[in-house]
Amino acid sequence: MVLSLFSSLFVLLAGLPARAQGGFDPTIQAPELLLNEARTVYLGNLARRNQGVPPLRWNLQLTRAARWYSWDSTENRPPNFCGHQDTNGNWPDYRARAFGYRGWAGAENAFCGYVTPEYAIEGWMNSTGHRANLLDPNSREVGLGYYRRAGDGRGYVTQDFGVDAVYAPVIIENEAVTTTSPAVNLYIYDRLAGGGFAGMSAATEMMVSNDPCFLGSAWEPYTANKAWTLDGGQGWRSVYVKTRDAFSRTLTVSDTIYLGANVPLGELGDAQLSTTQPEVTLRNLDGGGLPMVQFSLGWLADDTFPTFGKLWGNGERITDPAAWGGTAFRLYPGAGESSAWVWDMGFIKGAPMVAYFRLKVNDNTSAGEVARVVVKGGDVTYGPLSLRGVDFAAPGRYQEFALNFTFNNHPNHPFLIFQFWRSGNADVFVDAVSIFTAPQPLSPTMTWPVPGGNYRGQGVWVRYTDGARFSAIVEAHTTPPALSTSPASLAFVVMRDGHPPAPATLNVTQGCGSTGWQASADASWLQLERSGNALRVSVNASGLSAGTYTGAVTISAAGASPVAVPVRLTVLDAAHAVYIPLARR
Repeated sequence: MVLSLFSSLFVLLAGLPARAQGGFDPTIQAPELLLNEARTVYLGNLARRNQGVPPLRWNLQLTRAARWYSWDSTENRPPNFCGHQDTNGNWPDYRARAFGYRGWAGAENAFCGYVTPEYAIEGWMNSTGHRANLLDPNSREVGLGYYRRAGDGRGYVTQDFGVDAVYAPVIIENEAVTTTSPAVNLYIYDRLAGGGFAGMSAATEMMVSNDPCFLGSAWEPYTANKAWTLDGGQGWRSVYVKTRDAFSRTLTVSDTIYLGANVPLGELGDAQLSTTQPEVTLRNLDGGGLPMVQFSLGWLADDTFPTFGKLWGNGERITDPAAWGGTAFRLYPGAGESSAWVWDMGFIKGAPMVAYFRLKVNDNTSAGEVARVVVKGGDVTYGPLSLRGVDFAAPGRYQEFALNFTFNNHPNHPFLIFQFWRSGNADVFVDAVSIFTAPQPLSPTMTWPVPGGNYRGQGVWVRYTDGARFSAIVEAHTTPPALSTSPASLAFVVMRDGHPPAPATLNVTQGCGSTGWQASADASWLQLERSGNALRVSVNASGLSAGTYTGAVTISAAGASPVAVPVRLTVLDAAHAVYIPLARR
């Protein structure tokens, strides 16, 4: 067996690997190979743990990219092939993005042949380059792709690494698939600091729960390592972690593990992997009479940002408990006007936005200008917005002022700049600038396509407006309806007095406001078995004559309307082969 490795900067190359090409679909994996992938993730994390490196979260998009490449390297290359460039001419970084990964990727390990998980990790750890990839503390997610051809056993194993600036994973027991004890250890990543106006800042607090509603949970200081107890019994168990920073921006993540000795392989799959979504559904939106709504992923410019600075005149950073994050920048009289700015080069371009400047003055009696603000978005200046003392409702109280802008893409003007002036005799305190999308008509439930197509649990800020007035910031509800099931219906076909069909899995999702759930069936031939947040539905057609039977499985929970799932059972006397003439053209 031969090992291969690759690491590169992110570069987009021409060509796109197909999701399903030549009969191969990377969204589907054989159970035994899926278990190999899971075990390789786990063993790799044990190797990282032994070297004092945090574990990696198993990622869906990186796994699909790795599976496709393992298939491509086996089926479309000669037997002695060992490398990292696919038959479309692309490299690991491109494949990761082509399969939907929106973070940074490019480091890749490969075994140029089929090997067991134990052999793969041992081989990579004994190779300098592969070991460096596997133990890189900058990676946070990993994808594993196993492929093995049935005819001759030839195969390929691919391991892809990534890190996403907007995602800070929680990982249960080094990403083990199963545990026999409800007492587990969690590793909770902090957010990656920086990233400009659309970036994150370090978590100050966290909340941990066994349910997505965080019922009964309380905020506690952030820590990376935490002992936790899963709900008892047997079945899939999820742990949810919500973190927040000094600006109350939240991020909610989760991980899943099977509690029990024998994990049902048929239920192992996408639900256990981290993933990204291009959009998020927001619920229970209510403007209180304001007909328009604006969204933000906590986009913010603050006086503590590295690019914030005084341009001229008198100014200083001060501690202020009333300010977001606890500090503000004071521009005070003397030496003419005083000015400060904050800038970014990587914010969202080409989209109409609204900047809300959060300011206060110590004297609001002046009818003349005391402050002004502008936005420079590429090659266009928006404003100035001139503010009089009397425009402030009260002295010593922060107030927000809105200014529309677009960050235009211009090669000679790559900066988005927020600039502030003190122009009168009052002290002007600059706290922060929050950024929102342009207003749109409000509906109680809305699906928002997130700019950049990368939603990973970020709290969504909402403002309501009528064009003149605007509300304070609130965080939107992203949990699903109180009770839902998937799929919406079930169907079974069985031969009379023959073997029963395979059970079907009914996934049950609870939103906030409902507690517990129970299942019942209205037909004697329906049999139910609960497994965590899933229900295994099977049928027993013994004694039934040929025909079609209908029934229903009802899911009920306190605080929610029950959900009825229709079930259809078709019982056949016998199966007959049907031969269709072959037409040759």
